[in-house]
Amino acid sequence: MAIYSSKRSDNQALSHFLSNSPWPHKNLLRSVRTKAIETIGPNGVIILDESGMKKSGNSSVGVSRQYCGNLGKVDNCQVGVFLAYFKGGKRTLIDFRLYLPENWVEDKERCLKAKIPPEKIRFQTKYELGLEMIDNAINEEIPFSYVTMDGFYGENPTLLTELENRSITFVADIASNTQVYLEEPVVGIPEKKGSRGRLPTIPKVLNISPIKVSSLSSLRDKWKLIKVRKTERGHKKVYFKALQVWRRQNELPCEKPLWLLISKDAKTGEVKHSLCNAAENTSLEKLAEMQSSRYWVERAFQDAKQNCGMDEYMVRSWNAWHHHMAMVMLAMLILISYQMKFRKLHNQVSIPAVIEIMKFHNPLKVMNATQLAMKINQDNEMRVRARLSRLKGS
Repeated sequence: MAIYSSKRSDNQALSHFLSNSPWPHKNLLRSVRTKAIETIGPNGVIILDESGMKKSGNSSVGVSRQYCGNLGKVDNCQVGVFLAYFKGGKRTLIDFRLYLPENWVEDKERCLKAKIPPEKIRFQTKYELGLEMIDNAINEEIPFSYVTMDGFYGENPTLLTELENRSITFVADIASNTQVYLEEPVVGIPEKKGSRGRLPTIPKVLNISPIKVSSLSSLRDKWKLIKVRKTERGHKKVYFKALQVWRRQNELPCEKPLWLLISKDAKTGEVKHSLCNAAENTSLEKLAEMQSSRYWVERAFQDAKQNCGMDEYMVRSWNAWHHHMAMVMLAMLILISYQMKFRKLHNQVSIPAVIEIMKFHNPLKVMNATQLAMKINQDNEMRVRARLSRLKGS
């Protein structure tokens, strides 16, 4: 997007628009969310996830050696926490937060150099950033049916409790070694054993021991083969079952039971475990569909990166990063809006095809030899400055 725009306008003006112009990205995002709901439809699914962008040097805001999911390893990168919105195969990103590692927050001079607003120089975990965005969606009265998340967020019991306190239905992936209770736990102070030592004072579960969810996926009974999603090669099918369990927090059981969802891919045999607080009368087919819906955030990230240049930016400051991400989400909304318009005309058009149509109707300006030479010199100067800056920062 930036490369194409730079060929249609002045590089310096585009750089100013992203880095120095004071327009508030939050206002744009609020409009994007409102229009996204109108375009995709109400009562969709909110998906919480993160995405890392590999970077060189140490000057880009929030960059640090940290886990990068795209690479599957620890590397020098920036990490953003995102919300996606999905319904009926249509998806887009609707909100984001830049994760600031603790080593950034502790270095005030570095933060000010990256032009981070003083009120934003504070450490927040990724869980807190995710909950902040969900609360923002609630405050804006975005109509969504449930929230889903991967194992990194699903294994945080405090986050799940906060969602329960807000009466939000969630589907949270968990690790296979997560422990749950299969029967309603009884909590109390255990009786003292023997005559020596102090009287017990710490509450414990008295009637049952927790078990790992992996032991439940090995049982052969109660599986049902369910179609969860259409694919280009037919339907994705899983063997699926749901059990009522009690999750744990701070070594003690939570008060309310919830669903443990277990699915096994019919082709690969891959097993997935999730916790879900949907109503007791929810059908197995609906629970299986809910568990599989996190797939769509990966498609949203794919759309953002391949079609809208989400990870193809050359900006470093706080303002510029937020402006870039907001423009990416605006671009995603524009593309899906045009795609929906074409479909109403009974034309099945892909997002890349929409981009080609827009380029056709908005061709690049024709440059003479002098203008082309100036453009090449500007590009070379920008690359040299970027390389020198990376060397200086490394």
